[in-house]
Amino acid sequence: APGGMGQDLLNPPSVEGWHTGREWINSGAFINRVNFVADRLGDASLPGVRFIIDRLSSKDSLSAEELVDNCLELLGTVQLEGKTRQEMLDHLKAGGPITRGTSEDEVRAFGQRVTEVLQLIAATREYQFG
Repeated sequence: APGGMGQDLLNPPSVEGWHTGREWINSGAFINRVNFVADRLGDASLPGVRFIIDRLSSKDSLSAEELVDNCLELLGTVQLEGKTRQEMLDHLKAGGPITRGTSEDEVRAFGQRVTEVLQLIAATREYQFG
């Protein structure tokens, strides 16, 4: 709900409306924003998420770098700081090779890897504060 994310519909903080940028996001609103978008991006049945998974599954395998870079581009060209990006890559590499496979289980596992990356990106400061 928008109220939990810092913008209560039809109830702005003043006659000026809501402020833009970082000033309207407090720690509680930030957590709610991250949880909301992670929930949406983790649902492989949603058309937008399905589109991203299908687009990335055109290759049989992806390196961790390719997966992160493609997800960043498909989410709107988000730029991650070096340390954030490296931690994400280390996490992905620890999970083993990123392959689409052919069996139903392999295809599902590939989709889960993609949604995991989308959720990790959504939880970054860079994504939230653009």
